[in-house]
Amino acid sequence: MRCLFCGRFSFKILCKDCLGLVALGLTCRDLQGFKVYGFFEYTSVAELLHAKYAVVGNKIYNALAKLALDYLKTQLKVSYNAYSVGIDDRISKQGYAHNAIFLHHLKEVGLKPMYRTIYASNSVSYAGKTLEFRKKNPRKFVLKRAVKDKQIVLVDDIVTSGLTLLEAKECLESNGARVLHAFVLADARTE
Repeated sequence: MRCLFCGRFSFKILCKDCLGLVALGLTCRDLQGFKVYGFFEYTSVAELLHAKYAVVGNKIYNALAKLALDYLKTQLKVSYNAYSVGIDDRISKQGYAHNAIFLHHLKEVGLKPMYRTIYASNSVSYAGKTLEFRKKNPRKFVLKRAVKDKQIVLVDDIVTSGLTLLEAKECLESNGARVLHAFVLADARTE
């Protein structure tokens, strides 16, 4: 196999040298008192994150989730005793659910994955859209599993405006969950 970026021979989708170019470091954004923790500098992984629309995306998301998890394990003093919920972790046309990959890896820090829990009933794509467009087209989340009395960490791949995470948090909390914070692979802060 060849590295997706540099084309050199590699046993993995991205070689060690190219993975080393990915800027890894914990970020924290406060969304109206709700903490969102990111693991990568968006500009260094933007092309990789957009691979979710390609068949090889599952391999890329696995590599990024593993890097994020390894970093998280060095930062945590105590394991979690909570659940993780991925936003819209449906299987895509490419045959996998990108947020479910991250959920799977987070088991190593004590987060029990709750797959297929919360889905958007509005399937309008937010990619490249303005904040105004996002506000006019809320996700309208539908809960597919009971969450009452559960402590939850929300999981998504990218946070831009934060509206999706806040709307998902509101949906979970209105159904009796306690949402602790969110993990995203990258923060695409537009400020």
